[in-house]
Amino acid sequence: MKGSFLKWTGRVLGTLLIILILLVVVGILFAPNYTKIMNPAGYPVNDMKYLTLDDRTKIWISVWLPEELQPGETVPTVIETSRYGAVWEPGWLYKVMQMYRLQPDINYGSAAQFITNGYAFVRIQSPGSCQSTGPRVTEYPPHEIDAMKLAIDWITRQPWSNRRVGAQGGSYSGTTAEVCCATMHPALKAVHAVAPDFDPYTVVRPGGLGSTEFIHTWTRMIRFMDEDDVISLLALFEGPETFSFWKKLLYKSLFKGLKRPKKEDMAVFRQAINEHRGNQLLYKYLEEIEYKDQTMPGFGYSIEDIAMYNYKESIEAAQVNTYTRAGWLDAEVAKSILQKYLTFNTPQKLVIGPTGHRIENIVDLYGEEGSEPSFSTAPDEICEDMIDYFDRYVKEDVEQKEKRQVLYFTYGINEWKLTTTWPPEGITNAIWYFSHEKGLVKEIPKSMEGNDRYTVDFTATTGEKNRWMAQMGMDVLYGGRSEEDKKLLVYTSEPLENDLEITGSPTVYLYISSDHEDGAFHVYLEDVSPSGRVTYLTEGLLRAIHRKKKDPSKAPFVPLGIYHTFRKGDSEPLVPGEVTEIGFTLLPISVVVREGHSIRVAIAGHDMSMKDRCPREGVPEITLERNAEYPSRITVPVMKNDVPRIGGS
Repeated sequence: MKGSFLKWTGRVLGTLLIILILLVVVGILFAPNYTKIMNPAGYPVNDMKYLTLDDRTKIWISVWLPEELQPGETVPTVIETSRYGAVWEPGWLYKVMQMYRLQPDINYGSAAQFITNGYAFVRIQSPGSCQSTGPRVTEYPPHEIDAMKLAIDWITRQPWSNRRVGAQGGSYSGTTAEVCCATMHPALKAVHAVAPDFDPYTVVRPGGLGSTEFIHTWTRMIRFMDEDDVISLLALFEGPETFSFWKKLLYKSLFKGLKRPKKEDMAVFRQAINEHRGNQLLYKYLEEIEYKDQTMPGFGYSIEDIAMYNYKESIEAAQVNTYTRAGWLDAEVAKSILQKYLTFNTPQKLVIGPTGHRIENIVDLYGEEGSEPSFSTAPDEICEDMIDYFDRYVKEDVEQKEKRQVLYFTYGINEWKLTTTWPPEGITNAIWYFSHEKGLVKEIPKSMEGNDRYTVDFTATTGEKNRWMAQMGMDVLYGGRSEEDKKLLVYTSEPLENDLEITGSPTVYLYISSDHEDGAFHVYLEDVSPSGRVTYLTEGLLRAIHRKKKDPSKAPFVPLGIYHTFRKGDSEPLVPGEVTEIGFTLLPISVVVREGHSIRVAIAGHDMSMKDRCPREGVPEITLERNAEYPSRITVPVMKNDVPRIGGS
């Protein structure tokens, strides 16, 4: 009896195992494969190929076409160019999950918004990264523009193309979308960019400072992508200590790595991965960069050489419609796109909202952890959907130009405003002087004496959810800062008698002496409520050796406020004990500070969230002068006249 039971149990389990194996095999064999699914026009929905740029460089592209494309039908194309690995090869377990509808296609999702709306979608892999071969001479390499032109040439030769192209993307690919205009290709009709980098130095070393840890994390991320090491990439974000043998096995069954090309191109793919191991010098350079004109050994490029503003002449000649979106609380991006607006005489629409690096990350400056924002993103009447935007300029065979305008969100009243100039009309500069008893007053000091001493507190921080960490896709939340302000040198105004709108870029002039030759200066503009809550509004930062002010008319772009070159030849150590001016412009913001609230300027010598100490050794003691001879102050752009409002929350 016992033997029969065991035999019966074994047969049942064996049968179940066979069924399970069959289900897995069927799932692997019959999982949706869009490279084999043909549309009525006879093309695969997804195709991949290499385009030859030169004798060393082959550019990998992934092409998606509408599933219902009819014979003889032509469609517009949207391209996206990036150095990140955006197209992945599913493992056997993921294929099984696809087959049984437990997971969608790993690559279909981002293409779907285009191909379901009558567009072709083409991903272009930047030279020397991921699936593309060739030298990687820098990030945003000049031959990236040649690669985009090559791809557009290929697109316009295809029978399914209507010979009209749009470029889109966010962050890195938002920058390439903007720079794509420099191809001056007649087929490029419109650009939709989110959070582009107008000046990459502001990402690597904001204010000449920055965070080596942030750069180190970013360079490891791109290294793992370039070397097709998906397990190390996932471990980077989850934490290596949590990656057991079984978890690695699970992830390997889900993701093989970068999307593999067709069999005849596998040799090129293997060559690319092998070549990318030579990119180590590039990663090291990005971690060690100090100056904007610092040339990378062996490559001949500085970070200044790859900035978007270097392509001003060709971008203006192209006159392509651009629609650029950014958040007030995304590192220096809002400042960057406003400088782009002022620098390029092109048809541009800017939208600056209450967000971080990700447009869906709504940031409530006055909120606390766990609270929901009381407002939403921009109103539909001007912040149109990306597809609607491309429909107007790419799908329709009508030549029209975008009206130059800036739509921006104003905190405090949670309303959107529209302007065609920046700063908006009606802005004037109000000056507040640092005064005795840590006051902030409108009267210039009369006494020849008056100063405050401050010993840098290296525990001061803006937290792990600040605007700088947003660049890695993190949420932004500052919350109340009353406790942190106890570590800082603060100056606070009397309660305001009326509401005060601040729109634009405040500028501080600090007259200081230090007992060190270098140092960091972080200045925060804050709102202090009657209850004592301290709200972060914006900030500025500058490394002391970069304090030399230069003629803004000589800048290669139109700067917002004081112009610092951040070049090695303009750097100058502090003379210990000698009073010097540290003047710099804070990042732009738009906010209404309510009646009864106070304005506060808080000064720090370090932000622990950015990790890097400056100077690396010692604890500086700063003396800030606030007298008739050295009137330390802040100028704040305030609105005297109202501007057109689009709508509130």
